[in-house]
Amino acid sequence: METNRLKLIPYKKEDLGEYHILMSSAPVWAYSTHDPHDQISQSELKLTKAITDYENNGFGFQALYEKESNRFIGEAGVLSFSQAANRCVVGYNLLPCFWGQGYATEITKRLVAYAFDVLQVERIEALVQKDNVASCRVLEKSGFKREGVLRNFSKNKDVYLDVCYYGMISSDFVKEDINGGETQ
Repeated sequence: METNRLKLIPYKKEDLGEYHILMSSAPVWAYSTHDPHDQISQSELKLTKAITDYENNGFGFQALYEKESNRFIGEAGVLSFSQAANRCVVGYNLLPCFWGQGYATEITKRLVAYAFDVLQVERIEALVQKDNVASCRVLEKSGFKREGVLRNFSKNKDVYLDVCYYGMISSDFVKEDINGGETQ
C-alpha cells in the first residue's frame, strides 16, 4: 500500500531494530495502555506475534516508511476486520520526529480508501484516548466522526482512561486522489 510520500509493507524479522525504537519510545505510548519496552526481547516477542498474526489473518500493524528516503517512520494498518459485521478498525503509531508532518493523516486516508474500495466495508472505526488531541484531529481530518466518549474504557497503571470512539460509514466517504485532493 502506498501514498505519494509513504509505503506500508508487512513487518519482517529484520525490522526488529527499528521496531524496538518505536516500541521503546515513551512519547509514542504516552496515550496508550502499552508501556514502552525496556528490553529488545520484549519487542522481538511482539514483532514475532505481529508477523504471525498478519500472515494468518491479513490484518494488523505493518511497517510504515517514507518512500523517498526509505526511512522507517512507524506503523499503521487495518487492525481488525469483521466480515460478519462488515466493519474494520484502523490505527497508526509514528515516531515523534515524524509528528506534525501530515503523515498520520496521509496514511489514515489511504487506509480508509483501502477499506471502502478493496475490503468494501460499510463501517470503519478507530479508538483514541480522549486526551490525545493530535490523534483526534488526525481522525477528524481523515473524515471520521466522533460518535461518543467511552468513559473509563481502558486502564493504565490503576488509572481509568476515557476513550473517544470514532466511526465512518460508506456514505461519509469522500474519495480522494493519491495526492490528497478530492476526485471529481
